[in-house]
Amino acid sequence: MEAWERIIENDNRQGVLNGTDKDGQDAPLLRYRPVGTAKKLTVAQRLGQRPNLRRGKYAGTGPFVGIVANNNLTSKEYRKLDGPRLAPRRQFSRVITNLMPGSFRDATDRNVWHCVMAWRNVLTSKGKKFLHYHFEGQGNNPRYDLRGVRPSGIRDCKAALVAWAKDAVRRLWRKAA
Repeated sequence: MEAWERIIENDNRQGVLNGTDKDGQDAPLLRYRPVGTAKKLTVAQRLGQRPNLRRGKYAGTGPFVGIVANNNLTSKEYRKLDGPRLAPRRQFSRVITNLMPGSFRDATDRNVWHCVMAWRNVLTSKGKKFLHYHFEGQGNNPRYDLRGVRPSGIRDCKAALVAWAKDAVRRLWRKAA
């Protein structure tokens, strides 16, 4: 399950940065940014993290210098950045950093496991959730649903399952011999 969590996290990061939804389809085009010449991320916009990280670290809702409440950018800053849809700060955007993994056994069938992911603390500056408007295409937002695993991520999960099964059989074979 830990391998699946890592695969799904990586699938989300790569898909968002490549501008694809859960089905591997291209994201709707952005029409409102970047305005003018795109700007490089500032240290404050990266929340003090090194610029070469593959994935930014979860930052929660704490106060950050130069950042609006709940880790939001001002409209002016937001429009200057050229990252993909929902990820203006690229790997430091909340749609990547705030995806939290989890796995658990099914309560009714102990042979069934579940791997789940959820976005934690992706809020407006007033503390309201907003990702569902993008996922469902509500309001002025075109539909861009990230809830799910892309086809390439599913293939990777299946390959990890096969590798785990082979390893489990080998361990049992050695134990029996």
